[in-house]
Parts: sequence; C-alpha cells; structure tokens
Amino acid sequence: MQTFRLTTFKPLVKPLMTLLSTVFAVSLMTGCAAKIANIDYIELEASKDAAMADESAAKSIQRAQMNIELGKSENLAYFAPRHLKLAQEKLLEARGMHTSGKPDGEVKPVAMASKKTLEAGLATKKLVIKTLRPALKHKQKLEEIKADKYYPENFNAVSATIVELIDLIEAGKIDQAQLGQKKLLPLMHANEVETIEFIQLQPIKDQLNTIKKQNGDSIAPKSWALAQKTLLQAQGVISKTPRAKKQIMSATHDAQRATDHAKVITDFSNEINNANSDNAEAIALRVERWLYRVSVALNTEDIRHRPFAEQAATLATEVKKLMNKAK
Repeated sequence: MQTFRLTTFKPLVKPLMTLLSTVFAVSLMTGCAAKIANIDYIELEASKDAAMADESAAKSIQRAQMNIELGKSENLAYFAPRHLKLAQEKLLEARGMHTSGKPDGEVKPVAMASKKTLEAGLATKKLVIKTLRPALKHKQKLEEIKADKYYPENFNAVSATIVELIDLIEAGKIDQAQLGQKKLLPLMHANEVETIEFIQLQPIKDQLNTIKKQNGDSIAPKSWALAQKTLLQAQGVISKTPRAKKQIMSATHDAQRATDHAKVITDFSNEINNANSDNAEAIALRVERWLYRVSVALNTEDIRHRPFAEQAATLATEVKKLMNKAK
C-alpha cells in the first residue's frame, strides 16, 4: 500500500539553478551581456534623425529626458533594463557634452541615440510580454499565493530565470528565450503545487506527525491508513489542478476529517492500552455514560444493563423512529 511522505516536495532549487545557469551561459555565449539587439542600427537611425531634426541640442536632450521618464513609468527597469540603462548613459553623455560646450551637431546624435534606444526598449517590452506571457502570468499567480513567502529560494530562482530570459530577448535571442521558458514552466507549476500543498495540507501533515509519535500508525493502523489515503488523494488533486479551489477544499476537508478520526482512535486506543486494574472500569463506565446521555435525551428506558453494541443499536432505532415521525 502506498503511504504518504511526511516531508514536503523535493526542493526545486537545484533544477531551477541548473536551468538558470544554462540560460545565463547562453547569454554569455551569445554576447548579450555586452550588447542589445540592433544597437548599431539604432545609433545609425539616431544620427540620421539628428541631422534632419530642426531643433537645438538642448531640446533634443529635453526630449530624451522625457523618454527616460516614460521608460521608468513603463517599468523598463524590469522589461528592458539594458535599453533603459543605455538610454540613461547616452543622455548623461549628451548632457556632459552640451555642458562642456560641444557643438549641437555633435550633441544631438547622442541625445537622439538615447531617445531611440528608449523607444526600442518600449518595443522590447511588448515583445517580452508577448513571448514570455505564460511565464509572466504564472509568476503573477505565484505572487498571489505568496510562493515567495513559503518557498523563497524556489521563487527567487524562478524570478531570476525570467530576468535572464528577458535578457535574451533584449539581445534578440527569441528562440533561446522560448526554449528556456518551455523548461521553466514545469518548474513554476511545481513551485505553485508545493505552495498550495503547504498552505492546505501542512497542518494535516503536522498533525499526522504528532499521531505517529503517539504510535498511531501501529496502535490504530486502519484509521492511520485511511488518513494516509485521503492525504494522498488531496496531494493528487493539488498536483494535477492546483487552481481547482472547490476540489481542493473538498479533498482537504476529507483528509482533515480522516486525520482527526485517526487522532481520536489513537488517543482512545492509547488510553485503553495504558489502563490498569484501577482505571479500566472507569473507561468502560465513561463509554456507558456517553450512551446513557443519548438514552435520556431520547426518553427511553434505562438499558445500561445491556452490552454496548445492543445499546447503540437500540438508540439508533429510536432516532430513526423520531426522524420518521418528523417527516
């Protein structure tokens, strides 16, 4: 018979870090650590536009600054950080040249390069969102369920991998980014599953750990086995459909009931096993009182002289009679 594991899912850090290392290695091999896509073309177009622009260097710098502010508001620091950084560097260079008295003809191409680079960054953001839509949406879901709180190492590795995929897209390596995303998505699913499982099932696992320490697995094996079975079923539901809230709630409820039952049986079994000649009768009389309270509530005759099983059967019959009368 299959038994559940008291530990949670195997850590995802190793496979995530392996993927992250692979993606980072691709970044280095393709040279995207040094260059963004089409930068030579961007600078060439900037020089052409600067030559045709009927405006001063100061005005070009002002326009570039406005673009930088737009880039910040569009969160290019995340979606196209290399573009934003280069645009800021070009703007700083243009300002320095202008302050030092360089001719407008020399300053404007640099300021225009800042503007054009930022515009390319905005286009890159759209491409990133389109290309990495599944991973970005999944990351949002992980944030909603607070995966960063429950499994910070795994979540941080996921986030770092997405950053590297964005880096590849900035370098124009779309195919590599798509391949990396394909490998990342199953790990993101596993991160979601382990988070949902922890939230929903960890209290049950902790309770089962306590029951096991009380020898519940040996002293109440049937109840223990049922608790294991329902927990495994809940884990299966979460693993397959971590967003099926109703099904997860139902499966978790069943697992909790079975675990609570295992605790009740374990506690009472231990009490019976630990009983001696002085308190054995007290346990039997306590059970008798439980049945007698029901008997009194039903207004039946005193049947405490009969075996417990017969008392229970008689009381059940009386309850059925009352239910039939109520219909």
